[in-house]
Amino acid sequence: MTDNFLLTLSSDLSGSQNELSNDKRISINGYQIYACLLEMLSPETAERLHENIRSPISQNIVKDKNSGKYIWEINSFDNELSEELSDILKVSRTFHAEKADTEFRIESVKRDYIGGFRDIRQRTSALMEQSRIKLDICTTAALKKSGEFLLFPDIELIIKNLWKRWNDVFPDNPFDDDDALALLLHGVYISAYDLSSSIYRMKGNDIRGFYGSITIGSRLSPPMKELLCALLYFSQYSGIGVKTALGMGKTKILLPK
Repeated sequence: MTDNFLLTLSSDLSGSQNELSNDKRISINGYQIYACLLEMLSPETAERLHENIRSPISQNIVKDKNSGKYIWEINSFDNELSEELSDILKVSRTFHAEKADTEFRIESVKRDYIGGFRDIRQRTSALMEQSRIKLDICTTAALKKSGEFLLFPDIELIIKNLWKRWNDVFPDNPFDDDDALALLLHGVYISAYDLSSSIYRMKGNDIRGFYGSITIGSRLSPPMKELLCALLYFSQYSGIGVKTALGMGKTKILLPK
């Protein structure tokens, strides 16, 4: 299961070092806001998240260019965590992001639930009609191969990463056919991209990655394309690449207007 919480935040950043940069990327990142999430949760839950190798959440923060509001997205893949988040967000209206030295006010909270493949399949009919799928990478994503971070996206790594995460999140509806994965990898490719290199800073470390958009084409049968569409749709909640619990790898599917 996936519980998606979208928080609309406001904050007066005028004159602050945390204002948006000229390239419209937000300098307040998911790593800084993650500490606020841990403070909201019970000490036991915060410790469990800190120690868990496979984090049961992804989260990120971006700025909506139309409203000027910050959107903090938290995706929970754990029932107990989801209920604790729901209870907390009913009463929490303001919080201080110490690492960003910024006070935020929560203006609204929206919650969405996805139970598995059947739910996602109902949401991807429009994608099935597209010959190519454009995926916006909203926050810096980083893919690792042979111990090194890649400068450009690798579609095989992205699909394998999403395949594994799907099985972690939906153990009752797993994708466990290795032959299907091989067919999927053979029939999918990046047909275009509009990317910039980026550095994501956390814990005193700089992680090299990229942001922008990639267009994904395929030579797949309808059943295989259903799998592809499900994984790409799921990426909007799981993120792609490393450190998605700390704000990296947020994606959004861009449908033609």
